[in-house]
Amino acid sequence: MKSFASALCLLLLACSDRSGTGGNDNVLLNENETTVALSPGTQPVRIGEGGPAFQACNSLGRVVNLPSDEAYLPVRAAPFAEADELMRLDAGAQLRVCTRSIDQRWMGVVVAPKEAPDTDCGVAAPVASPRAYTGPCKSGWVSSAFIRLIAG
Repeated sequence: MKSFASALCLLLLACSDRSGTGGNDNVLLNENETTVALSPGTQPVRIGEGGPAFQACNSLGRVVNLPSDEAYLPVRAAPFAEADELMRLDAGAQLRVCTRSIDQRWMGVVVAPKEAPDTDCGVAAPVASPRAYTGPCKSGWVSSAFIRLIAG
């Protein structure tokens, strides 16, 4: 019985929140007990997830349904609203959809330059295996609520 109580205490101790943040993993307390927000960092867009028989980015999308108080859709460095903004897309802008976040709320996209919107950005052909997109166009994450798939 004594070993059961010890094991239970160790289990409860391991599960307890000793950070002082109330379970919020995106907050860090420094030595002065002030709250500092942690950045979610960056997450590269992956291409080739459909396999070597399909285009590196299978779908084409368009920016739609922006709220009336928003003039643009931010492209972020990671699939989080708190991630750094990399660029802005106007309503109607086209993009290549390459991947999605696990919760389907974010799309990893590749965006051709405005002056050459028909550029395939190196994602129209298959790739041998899934990998992070490295260029030549810009890539990032957008909220899937504002993208309408138009092909693929």
